Amino acid sequence: MSALEKTQVDYDVIVVGAGFAGIYAVWKAKQSGFTVRGFEAAPEVGGTWYWNSYPGARCDVSTYSYAYFFDPEIVREWDWSNVCADQTEILRYLRFAADKCKVNESITFNTKVRAAKYLESEGLWRVTTSSGQEYVSRYVIMAIGALSTPKTPDIPGATDFAGLKLFTSDWPKDRKVDLAGLRVGVIGTGSSGVQVIPEVAKVAKTVHVFQRTANFVIPSEAGPVNPEQVSSLRAEPSQVRKDLRATFGGNQVFGIGEHRFSELDERGRQDALQRAWEGKYIALAFRDAHLVEANAAISEFIRQKMASVVTDPWTAKQLVPWDHPYGGKRPCRSDQYLQAFNSPHVRLLSLKETPIVKIETDGIQTSTEKFELDAIIYATGFDAITGAVFALDIEGLQGKKIRESWKDGPVNYLGTMVHGFPNIFFPSSAMSPSVLSNMATLAEQQIDFIVDSMLWLEEHDHGKLHPKAEAQEFWQKEVLRYAHRRPGALTTNSWYNGANLPNKPRVFMIYCGGFNKYHELCLSELRNDFPNYELLQTPELSLSAD
Repeated sequence: MSALEKTQVDYDVIVVGAGFAGIYAVWKAKQSGFTVRGFEAAPEVGGTWYWNSYPGARCDVSTYSYAYFFDPEIVREWDWSNVCADQTEILRYLRFAADKCKVNESITFNTKVRAAKYLESEGLWRVTTSSGQEYVSRYVIMAIGALSTPKTPDIPGATDFAGLKLFTSDWPKDRKVDLAGLRVGVIGTGSSGVQVIPEVAKVAKTVHVFQRTANFVIPSEAGPVNPEQVSSLRAEPSQVRKDLRATFGGNQVFGIGEHRFSELDERGRQDALQRAWEGKYIALAFRDAHLVEANAAISEFIRQKMASVVTDPWTAKQLVPWDHPYGGKRPCRSDQYLQAFNSPHVRLLSLKETPIVKIETDGIQTSTEKFELDAIIYATGFDAITGAVFALDIEGLQGKKIRESWKDGPVNYLGTMVHGFPNIFFPSSAMSPSVLSNMATLAEQQIDFIVDSMLWLEEHDHGKLHPKAEAQEFWQKEVLRYAHRRPGALTTNSWYNGANLPNKPRVFMIYCGGFNKYHELCLSELRNDFPNYELLQTPELSLSAD
C-alpha cells in the first residue's frame, strides 16, 4: 500500500493554544495559504489571560508594547484604558483581535490536546485530543505558553483543607468569589501573590501571607494612557513592529539613564537612581545597567526603597530580597503590595523561620503556630517553560519521547525546534527570549519565523525540517554564555532554572542575549537556507478539504 493510500492529511497545520501566539499563528498560517485547525482547552481565546483571572491580575508591560502590531486596523481601532492593562481588558482585547482576524471559526474550543505522534514513514503528525479524536497534519505549532501548567502545591495535607481552596492560576469562572469578612491565607509571594494580596486585604477579615522567598517589588507603570504616544503607535504600526524587534527586550523604552555607572561618582549615581525611580525606569538607571557593579547599586537602592514603605521593622526586613540581585528572579510591580502590610489585619509569615508543617481541615499549622482559616489562596506559580510541553505525550523520530530528550533539561535550537522532532514548533518555549522579553512581540516574531520556515519547506518538496544535533549543542552553550553575563542568573534559585520544583533539572532556560540578536539569528537561518538544520524527504501525500 502506498503512502498516499495509508494516511490522509486533515489539515496542513494544527495549532495548540489560543493565547497571543496561538491566535496569531492561526491567522498567519491561513493568510499564507495553509489549511489550519486550532485547539484550545478553554471555551474561548485568551490563553493565560483567560485562566489567570484572580483579583488584581494585570500585565506589568505597557500596552504601548504589549499588543499586536501586525494589523494596522487592530492598532487603530482598539483603545486601551490603562498603560498596564488588567486581565479583563487584555481578555477583551484578545477577543477583539480574534474576531477581527476571523480565527474563532478555525479553533475548536473546550478541547485539550493530549498527544502528538510523528508518523515517520509518512512524515506527518497525528494529534490526539482529550475526546480521543485524532487529526493528521503536516505541521504542528505548540503555542502552549511558558507559564500555563500550574505547580501542584508540595505541602502535606494540601488536599485536606475543608474551607475554600483557590488557585490564582485557575480562578473560578462560573461564580463570583466573595472573601468579605473571611480569614484568608495566601501561600506565595511571586507576581500573582503580589497582585492578589492587596485586593484580598481590602475585603478580608484577616490575611496571613506565607512567604517562602522575598521578591523585588517596584512601582507599577499603571495609569492613564498618553494620547500622544497612542497617536504615534497608530501612525505607522508596521514601523513600530519593526522597531520593537530591534530592541533588547522587545519593548519600547521610554526611560534610560543618561550616563554609565562608571562615569559617575557616588553622588551622581544616587541622583541617577532617584531620577530613574521617579521616572519608573529603575532597571535602566544606567546605560550599563547590565554590569554587575551597576546592578548591585540598583538592587541596593530598590531594597532601601522597599524597606522604607513598611512600618514594622521585622516585616520590612523579611519582605526585602537580600539573597539575590535585581533580575535574578522575575521582578514584580505593584503600588499596593508593600503598603498592604501596614494594615493591622495583614500579617507576614516567613516560612524560612517558621515553615508550614501541614495543612489541616481548618487551617495551616506552622512549626510554631496554628492559623485557623476560612480560605486558602495558592499563588504557588507554575511548572514553568517545560511543564506545558511535558503535559503532552509528544513522540518523534524512532518513537523517542520529548520527555526523554529533555530528561536533563530542555534542548533545542533557537528556542523553537527540537532535534528528532521534525516539523513541530514550540514558540515561547525554552531557550528563547521567552519571559525575559515582551511576550507579545515574541509571539509575532516567532510565528513569523515558523510560518516562513513552513513556506520554505513548501518550496522544497514538503520536506521535513529539524535542527542538527550539533546546532542544539551550540545553542545550549550560547544560552549559558549569555546567562553568565546576567547578574544572578546562575546563582539564584528561581523558576528560570527550575529551582521551584524539587525534581526538576537545574538548567537556565531563557536566552538573554537580547531580542534583537535573537531575531537576527532567526533571519540568518531563513536567508541562508537553514544551514543549522537537517532536511528530511518523504513521499507526497493527499490532502482533504478543510
